[in-house]
Amino acid sequence: MRMQRAEQTTGAHIEEDNLVVGVDVGGTKIAAGVVNAQGQVSGRIKLPTDTSSVEHTLQAIALSIRSAIQAAHVPSQRIKAVGLGIPGIVDPAQGVCQLSVNLGWQHVAVKAWLERELQLPCFIENDVSVAALGEGLYGVGKGQENAVYLSLGTGIAARAIIHGRLYRGAHGMAGEIGHTVFAPSGPLCRCGARGCLEALAAGPALARNAEDKLQRGESSLLEGIMQEQAVADLRAEHVFEAAARDDALAGQILREAGQHLAYSIYLLAMIFDPQMVVIGGGLAVEGSPLIGATRTGLTHWMKQAPVFREMLSQDAVRLASLQGDAGIVGAAALAIAEARTRSFL
Repeated sequence: MRMQRAEQTTGAHIEEDNLVVGVDVGGTKIAAGVVNAQGQVSGRIKLPTDTSSVEHTLQAIALSIRSAIQAAHVPSQRIKAVGLGIPGIVDPAQGVCQLSVNLGWQHVAVKAWLERELQLPCFIENDVSVAALGEGLYGVGKGQENAVYLSLGTGIAARAIIHGRLYRGAHGMAGEIGHTVFAPSGPLCRCGARGCLEALAAGPALARNAEDKLQRGESSLLEGIMQEQAVADLRAEHVFEAAARDDALAGQILREAGQHLAYSIYLLAMIFDPQMVVIGGGLAVEGSPLIGATRTGLTHWMKQAPVFREMLSQDAVRLASLQGDAGIVGAAALAIAEARTRSFL
């Protein structure tokens, strides 16, 4: 029964006059909005995340919810539930965040605290999981019974929708492709292993790779770009900008990362056999060198692996469509799915 509660369906719906609040909780900001039955967002707000204590963070989340409802100019009685996407390991059935490095949380009873504070049903999930739900219910994956969502950003993770339900696995970690070892002698990952996909192709990895190459004396436009912008720390966005200016070093970094990402999609497809793979997150930008390199890598694997070629086409690898509202709409999709299961929407 516990596992059944933890698996969310993407086929739920809400009545036209009912609304939910979706909250995207991050380490630096909290975004919230009121979401209707069509996935339309109103009352969008962003507040800084106060991580000085657990209590202060929870209070900031509650404030964001109240502020979004006020900004949407809707009667509070129309709000039927709240969904939250939290970066870290969560137990959705108990409503507890077991660990969030970004928030500095361990074993925080988020659901119980917020329900006492707001007098509304509240539901929590991992942030990548809610993004997968959002794309399945409202985004590019709508109507797909079996899909995989791959998130590219500060971290890398994937989640699978199987027969219309989010598949969590025994420990809620199914799809953590970012901490799969791709290069055993590669760079140290923050999880403690070496050569994880995240340590090779996530945003911080792109920046670190560029810094290493610059320190070895390789020439690049990156130093000039950083001087132009008067910044001291090299970031992934600088690598993308340099690549857009045809910088050879930046282009090489993104091509290598794209090859790793293509292989990760190959592995995910072979494991989950999806109808579609949806790529989302801050690094999933249409027309970027990274996505281009990923598609080139996919073409390679489709030529090399006939089974993969039969299972997935280039057209079935799509970029997420929810854009800036992904976290809010995904969290709302979680609330909708849970509320529908409990028959109060």
